[in-house]
Amino acid sequence: MENLTPAMQYVIFGAATLLATVVVLWLYNRRERRRKHALELARLMSQWGLGWFAEAYEMYAVGDYSGLMWKAREIVSAVRSDEAMVGKLWDVTTKVTTHVASRDESKAAELRKLLGER
Repeated sequence: MENLTPAMQYVIFGAATLLATVVVLWLYNRRERRRKHALELARLMSQWGLGWFAEAYEMYAVGDYSGLMWKAREIVSAVRSDEAMVGKLWDVTTKVTTHVASRDESKAAELRKLLGER
């Protein structure tokens, strides 16, 4: 750097500063897109009866990592019991079945046939 003129040193310093700013903004925007996507997934999961996972995604999106760890621990401990697992899967199954049956008559007939056979 001693061989460069002061003007060239300023140009290099300015270019390095501009490059650092662009990289920091790019990384920040990546994180924000990831968090927005997590909120969208939380809304979708909530609609389909996956409230536990929706809460976990919301905690991630707002940066509540300690709450996220507690929620993950709660989910793991609850899913170990058969009753909780069957209850959650029942909620999801009823929502999916209702959605499919209301939109596609052939699938609704197939569901009625399956339920009638058992």
